[in-house]
Formats: sequence, C-alpha cells, structure tokens
Amino acid sequence: MTALKKVNDAAMRAFTWVTIVFGSFMTCIVFVNVITRYVFHTTIPWAEESARFLFIWVTFLGVVIANDRKEHMQLDFVVNLFPYNVRKVILGLVYLAIVAFLAILIHGSVRYTVNQWDWKSSALHIRHGLVYMIAPISFTMLALQFFARGIGEFMSIGKEEEV
Repeated sequence: MTALKKVNDAAMRAFTWVTIVFGSFMTCIVFVNVITRYVFHTTIPWAEESARFLFIWVTFLGVVIANDRKEHMQLDFVVNLFPYNVRKVILGLVYLAIVAFLAILIHGSVRYTVNQWDWKSSALHIRHGLVYMIAPISFTMLALQFFARGIGEFMSIGKEEEV
C-alpha cells in the first residue's frame, strides 16, 4: 500500500466521521429551531448561521468522500469507444487536467480563506476563515485523489483489460 493510499484512507475515515457528526448536529439544530418557531413562536438566534456553516462543511467533505468512492457521475461513453490503451491515456490526461483545475481552485480558496479570516460571524462570533478553510482542504484532497487516479491510468497502459 502506497503512502498516498494510506493518507487517503485515513483522511476518508476522518472525513466520514466529521460528516456524520456535523450532519447530525445540523439536522438536530434545524429540527429544534423549527419546533421552537412553530410551537413557541420564537427562534434560536444562532441556529440558522450554525446550520449554514455545518452545511458548508458537510457539502465539501461529502464531495471528497463521493469522489473517493467513485460515486460521481462520469460520462465515459465516448472514451469507451477507444481501445483499452488509448482509453487509459485519455483518462490519465483528463485526471491530470482536473488536478490542474483543482490547483487553481486551491489557490483561490486559500486566498479567500485568508481574506475572510478576520471577519467574525454575527451570531456565533467565529471567524469566517474557519468556516471556509474546508474549501482548500477538500480541493487538496480531491487533487491528490485525481493525481493518484491519473498515475494509475498511466501505469495500467499495456496491461490486460479488466472485464
């Protein structure tokens, strides 16, 4: 098992648990806030903001988890028309192009996170940078996953086609 695979597996275990915990908290907060709004005619001041921030984290972590499990939709009908080795080259190049695009997203999200660092939220009084730092983290994990896939495609050139 390669070092990159070990890092990815450990990160996926952590991402999965954080997603479960944050998603559960978000659901409970929204549920309690709905009950207080319609039964007691009042709201919890920090509920909307905390649910929104948790949703951001759950969304970005979920993208990485789904990508790791290869659960995102992939349109490969054109690529599948090519012979096996040509298909592997095309997929390898596509994955590496995705890594290049993710590098741009990493750069932009780091700049945005740093820019938002000193701003504090109105209800929770936490730094917006803490909320948005999940973007560069998830983009980096996606880049590592696609890099490993791209290298894997190139490494499988010349080997037998999987049935």
